[in-house]
Amino acid sequence: MGRAIDPTQSAADMFAWRVFKLRKARNLTQCQLGNKIHVHDTRINQIERRTGSPPTWEQARGLDEALEADELLIDLWKAIQRELVPDYVRKYMDRELTATNLRFYAAQIVPGLLQTKAYARATLRLGQALTSDDQLRDRISRRMDRQTRILRCDNPPHIRVILDEAVLVRSAGNQSVMRGQMARLLDEADAGTKIQILPFRAGEHGAMGGSLTLAQMPDGSRCAYTESAFDGRLWEGRSEVSAFGLTYEQLRASALSAQESEAMIKSVVKGTYRAPHRLANFQLQQPTRGGMRGSRYIPRRRSRP
Repeated sequence: MGRAIDPTQSAADMFAWRVFKLRKARNLTQCQLGNKIHVHDTRINQIERRTGSPPTWEQARGLDEALEADELLIDLWKAIQRELVPDYVRKYMDRELTATNLRFYAAQIVPGLLQTKAYARATLRLGQALTSDDQLRDRISRRMDRQTRILRCDNPPHIRVILDEAVLVRSAGNQSVMRGQMARLLDEADAGTKIQILPFRAGEHGAMGGSLTLAQMPDGSRCAYTESAFDGRLWEGRSEVSAFGLTYEQLRASALSAQESEAMIKSVVKGTYRAPHRLANFQLQQPTRGGMRGSRYIPRRRSRP
């Protein structure tokens, strides 16, 4: 195999070792196995030697079927995913996979399930723990796999998304990346995902500290997941989840309608969006009884010439 693989070191090593052993047991060359799952033989070599990105979900399923592994490789692939993410993220993602209903509020960036590959690259490359280009490719691959498993399954969950207007204003990558991402949102809306924009004028709200996700399971149980730039937490207590549910409903009530939201997203795609800072500045300076709004300053009367 070139580089020695110790299957006891990690699930990823065990996966590579098993693929190699199963392929040899079935007298298949790397080229023959690659043809079975529609990838180049160099990809099989990368998987067996762990020199490239981890196998995707589709590749793991294809290898399991081609090598008649009886879902062993699928189970190992799931174990690899658990090793690659923090414990609090893993717990949430396990529930997300079986959820029948997902509700997102995103404060700064588009939720991972709805990101384009280019947008994911632009946002993931900023991670503090990122150490190499290979690691970045791994993260992008996992995000795309997650979309496939959840959105392209036989019974995808019902999804509702509230995006803070900042998500449209804050550029990720370049204009082309942002327009592509906004086009993806419009496509998802056409496919049935309910998307609303929470405008700046809505003011303060209960989720200003970060993003919020609510998930409902097939048995009716619910959980909430909150996330900031550096941490996340899974909430499963009934009273806590109910409180987050109320917060979400308040956000939904303050958000633009789906039609108004679609129009705003289209304006970003067309390049006609105008940030409301001028309007906000204008409103702030409107005179009240004592002068500027929020100020005790009383303007002097100008003497007429």
